[in-house]
Amino acid sequence: MRTVRLIYFMAGIGISAWAITVPFTKIRFGLNDAVLGFILLAPGVGGILAMPLAGLGVQKLGSRTMLGLAGIVFGLTLPLLSVAPSPAAFTVLLFIFGAAFGMIDIAMNAQAVATEARSGGLLMSSFHALYSFGTLAVAIATSALLKLGANNAACAMLCGLAVFAILSQRGRLQPKAEDPAAEGPPFAWPNRATTVLGLACFACFLTESAVTDWSTIFLRFSRGIGISAAFLGYAGFALAMAVSRLAGDHAATRLGKPTVMRLGSLLAGGGMLLTVMTPYETTDVIGFALVGLGVGNIAPLIFSAASRIPGMSPNASVPAVMTLGYAGFLLGPVLIGVIANATSLSTALALDAALVALLCLAAPAVK
Repeated sequence: MRTVRLIYFMAGIGISAWAITVPFTKIRFGLNDAVLGFILLAPGVGGILAMPLAGLGVQKLGSRTMLGLAGIVFGLTLPLLSVAPSPAAFTVLLFIFGAAFGMIDIAMNAQAVATEARSGGLLMSSFHALYSFGTLAVAIATSALLKLGANNAACAMLCGLAVFAILSQRGRLQPKAEDPAAEGPPFAWPNRATTVLGLACFACFLTESAVTDWSTIFLRFSRGIGISAAFLGYAGFALAMAVSRLAGDHAATRLGKPTVMRLGSLLAGGGMLLTVMTPYETTDVIGFALVGLGVGNIAPLIFSAASRIPGMSPNASVPAVMTLGYAGFLLGPVLIGVIANATSLSTALALDAALVALLCLAAPAVK
């Protein structure tokens, strides 16, 4: 169980390192919001294309082997993204990075599903909490290192080394023979349950990607905050998400999964509106934190529900739901960028606030 948590922490390290590289790349190449939004299509496309292959790989090779193979690519691309010589090279590297992360996501959730099934209780939120702590640790460490004079490339290199250090522990994970996700067909047509959960995952991932990709840019360019301090919005989001997930399994047991999802979606929508409607640095950071507090347990509840769909093995149902979710991850940065370029980034984030609030309508699906 400890090693599964480490893998989630590793995934958080990589995503945070990428998120921090985005504003530096925007500045380095002089990209406008619309162009940056289309470039940010690349990791989502990579993830969506890789996920069906990841389901097959988990079945044939086992989730432990898939984590090792994808993790190596994941760790190598982090420092390369920070020194990409052109927007085209950056886009290609983002595609590879997204494909690697998509495979890691499928494989680590297969490990989590297996561990949760053996325990007989709810563990998914606590696993995802370590992902959030990984993103938080990188956000805080990078802010401190930048203030001390380090550059983004050095920070990304340290993150890549951290990924490889955690990967060295993967031998303690469950082998292929013990993965429930390794049983059953790797592909299946989505049914009503996977479609509802997938659309909910779409909205959740869209909001997470909006904060991951645009919170620092919003604080830097819309609020005029210095680049090192602008990371505080993302740090607040990551911290609140981690705290939410630490308490998520207990809250879901006590209040019920649908109630936790309803409250979370409304809290996230309200937090995003607070950020865009108040022009103060403190309330902006608090707003992003409320988004993290709200969405923190939505994805874990969706993944856990996906693994229990009657008549489908987790190897088919979880990738089906996550692929729809990654469509939100894919389209989110683009939609935010296009709308921001036509109107303003505040308007784009306000529309996302309405979308995430509507997630409360899908709450019965996570029972």
